[in-house]
Amino acid sequence: MQTRRRLSFAGHLRRVLLCWACWVGVGLVVAGHTARAQAADTLDVPTALREAIISSMARAANGTPQLDEALVRLYARRQWSPAWLADGRPTPQAAAVVAFLGRVPALGLPPEAYDAQGLADEMALMAATPLGLTERIRFDVSLSRSLLLLVSHLAQGRVDPASLGFSLSRGPDIDLAAAARDVSTADDVPAAIRRVEPQYAGYKALEAALARYQALASDSTLRPPHVTRASLRPGDTYADMAALRRLLFAFGDLATDSTTRADTANPLAYTSEIVAAVERFQTRHGLEADGIVGPATFAALRVPITHRVTQMELSLERWRWLPRRPPPRYIAINIPAFRLFAFDSDSIAAHPDATMKVILGASRMRRATPVFEGTMRQIVFRPYWDVPKSIAIKELIPLLRPDTGYALHQSLEIVRGPDVHATLFPITARNLDRVAAGTLRLRQRPGANNALGLVKFVFPNAHNVYLHGTPETELFLRARRDFSHGCIRVEDPVGLAAFALGGQDDWSPSSIMAAMHADQPRTVTLARPIEVFILYATAVVNRDGAIDFYPDLYGHDAALARVLDQATARAAQPRRPLAEDL
Repeated sequence: MQTRRRLSFAGHLRRVLLCWACWVGVGLVVAGHTARAQAADTLDVPTALREAIISSMARAANGTPQLDEALVRLYARRQWSPAWLADGRPTPQAAAVVAFLGRVPALGLPPEAYDAQGLADEMALMAATPLGLTERIRFDVSLSRSLLLLVSHLAQGRVDPASLGFSLSRGPDIDLAAAARDVSTADDVPAAIRRVEPQYAGYKALEAALARYQALASDSTLRPPHVTRASLRPGDTYADMAALRRLLFAFGDLATDSTTRADTANPLAYTSEIVAAVERFQTRHGLEADGIVGPATFAALRVPITHRVTQMELSLERWRWLPRRPPPRYIAINIPAFRLFAFDSDSIAAHPDATMKVILGASRMRRATPVFEGTMRQIVFRPYWDVPKSIAIKELIPLLRPDTGYALHQSLEIVRGPDVHATLFPITARNLDRVAAGTLRLRQRPGANNALGLVKFVFPNAHNVYLHGTPETELFLRARRDFSHGCIRVEDPVGLAAFALGGQDDWSPSSIMAAMHADQPRTVTLARPIEVFILYATAVVNRDGAIDFYPDLYGHDAALARVLDQATARAAQPRRPLAEDL
């Protein structure tokens, strides 16, 4: 089986090279491995490049058709000349790329994935020892492959979100070969490389915050405070106050690390200054901001800073799954933060036109809100709620069988057909059986107690998820808000409707309110559709420039970290000689 797989892969390499040879008209011939029989120093440059490309493809643990084709395309466009050598020595751009690869941890990426140390060692060897053509060309191709891989990762991420069950398009593919060509001639190599990154203010801010947390993670003077048996409350004394104060200062929640005059006599006092800093810390970590250091707050304080760094790296990866530039109008919902952000004509998504709390799918009941994207095209005022069959069977039918009066109280009815034209059926045991069988359906009439509130925002998707209001507005007072069956309840449906209908047919808050309280449902088509992104990031920079961290609500961080760790481990394995791979 292993032999067949290797032979198949070798055939794939030849097909790729032959295809691109026809495209550039250079008459590339790769028949077997006769070129390897030639002495290394008798090879001409084009032949040496082609041999090195074949070898690179066969050895690479990170090979993909896109990367392989980009490697061939890069050299074909150069008429089979080196990209990083001049007069047999590395160009200044080559040295700058190798240096950049060594600094990729600042971007949340592992340098071993790009053979950063190996390339740096080869650079040093080339400076100290004259190398033959084969070795020099092999360095050229290896550097190209590492750069192409890095550019691909910066532009679209290291992982395809679809492999994790997420429905995100990742935007159009980029021309990797063109990007590498531009880097090879650039005066400012780092700027040329980073040109492919997402152009979002939040992405840039998170990169900057990452550097600060990487420094904190290496600070041996920082340690987690000791946990007390009882919760720490304002006015208490705390034996490990110095550690708590030091940590809050490092995180930016406390303005100064020194004690104030008021508490010099008792440096262990839990003063109002420290209480306010704890409240800021709690807010940034999705906790109830009550100033009481209880089990949840102690747990958040004791999370290793290295774990916070990992959260930021995972969030940067997810930023790279988005289109490089945001669409003209869009809504982004961050699941772990329980917040919605709406943007209109903001090319870097720096200033949301609206932001509000949301309620999402309950993690405890395995009702997770999915990660996906869609296009909002309609708003429905005074909507019916068509009860999903699973909810009807598990939750409502058991309540209706012994007490049909419950249906009257909750405005529930059994119907067949769409909306206002539906045929009504009496609520009987037989008809409830038909609802359970799926031949009839249960719905809730429009009104103040309707589960969808008074407005529904529709963006068709395979998950049957939409945004809507809710009569249970008291739930927005909670810090953690995963209470729904998967759909998304919004705190300010009037404000969101005003955003969606902005500039359309003189819609105003008062006309929106009138539509929400009219006698009949009303569907309005948006003149300007809105892209909707349901996303998942446990580390984000807030509007004040501070970093917010959230619990891994659905375990998506843990799953992504495993996949990335596996990819890094594969990339870091020693490369074997070509003869062992074919």
